[in-house]
Amino acid sequence: MRYSFSEEVKGELCQIEMFDSKEAQTELIGYLKGKGIIVKSSTDVYIQLEVGFIPAARRIMNLMHYLGVDKKRLTLLKNKLQKKRVQIFIPVSILDKLGISILKLPGIIEKDIGYFGAFLRGLFVSSGSVTDPSKHYHLEFVSYNESLLRYVDELLDEMLGVSGKISKMNYNYRYYIKRGRDIQEILELMGAIRGAAHFEKILTSREIKSDINRSLNFITANAKRTGESNAKQIETINFIKDTIGLDAIPPDLRRLAKLRLENEDLSLTEIGELFDPPLTKSMVYNRIKKIFEIAENIRNDGKMNNNE
Repeated sequence: MRYSFSEEVKGELCQIEMFDSKEAQTELIGYLKGKGIIVKSSTDVYIQLEVGFIPAARRIMNLMHYLGVDKKRLTLLKNKLQKKRVQIFIPVSILDKLGISILKLPGIIEKDIGYFGAFLRGLFVSSGSVTDPSKHYHLEFVSYNESLLRYVDELLDEMLGVSGKISKMNYNYRYYIKRGRDIQEILELMGAIRGAAHFEKILTSREIKSDINRSLNFITANAKRTGESNAKQIETINFIKDTIGLDAIPPDLRRLAKLRLENEDLSLTEIGELFDPPLTKSMVYNRIKKIFEIAENIRNDGKMNNNE
C-alpha cells in the first residue's frame, strides 16, 4: 500500500522517541484534543479516541503505556473503502492525570516550545494533514473547537512568527497555512525531519528556478531595450549621413557615430571601451544625445525650408 505524503509525515512522527513523561503527556493531550470524545453510558464514563491511521493507534497505546495508563478496550473498524480505523476507549481519569479539562490546557504547552511541538504532533497526527509540496503548499488542523485552533494560531505566531487562517466547515473548523517556509518550520517543530527536508528541497528548487526565470526575464527585457535603443541610434546616424554627411559633425561625435555603425549590437558601455582612453557610459550617452539633437535640428531646418 502506497502512503500519501501526509501519511508518511504522520508515520515519521509516530516513530519519534520520547525523552520524558511531560513530552509524552503533551503529545497525548494533542491526540485527545484532536479526536477525543467523552462518552457517557448508563454504567460508565470514558473517552473515545478514534484515529484512521494504524501507526497512530499504536503510538497512542505506547504513550499511554509510557504514562502508566491502561486502555479500557480497543476496536478495529473498516469503512466501505476497506480503510481501517481504530477506536481506543480510555478511562476518563486520564484527564486528571494529564491536568487537562474540556476548556483548559496545561500551561507547560505555552511555556516550552518543545512541549508545544509535542502537543502539535498529537494534534496533527489525529486531526491534521499536509499536502505534498510538489503539488501545492497546504497544512491544516481540523477541530470542532474553534477556540483550540485560535490558541494554536496564537502560539505559532508567538513562537515562530507563523500565522494561518481559520475557516468554517459544515460541522468543524479548519486552521490552515499556505506558506511553504511556514509549513516547513511547523514540520520541524513537530519533529518530522524527513518531511521538512523534503519540503525544503522542493522549496529551494522552486526558489532557484524562480530566480533563474527572473534573471532571464530581466536579461531578455534588457536586451530588447538595448536592441531598440541601438536601432534608433543607427537610424539617426544614417539620417545624418544621408543628409549633411558625417564629416559635417564634430570629430568626437563622428568617431562615435562610425563606431556605432560598425558595432550595431554593442551596448553604450561596450562602445565606450573602444575609445582610447575609454569613455564611461554617461559620456557616450551625452554624445549620443548631441547626435540626436543634430538630427532634430536638420529635420526642423528641412521643415522650415519646405515652408519657405
